[in-house]
Amino acid sequence: MKILVIVVLVLIGVYWLIDHTNPLPLNHEQLGLYDHTAHRIVGIVFFVIAGLVGLFWKPKKELKVEDK
Repeated sequence: MKILVIVVLVLIGVYWLIDHTNPLPLNHEQLGLYDHTAHRIVGIVFFVIAGLVGLFWKPKKELKVEDK
């Protein structure tokens, strides 16, 4: 599940980093974003989130449970 989340976040980040135009969904014309800086920032944010998920998401079997 962790790998799937990372892959999805990276793909979203790549989508926002490329210069997407018609006919791709959520293109510049539909959103009114004519400044490419906003798209680059959003793409980089998705890459950072994917990296943080990779570093800090621990599988349930690795979590230590203390018995009392």
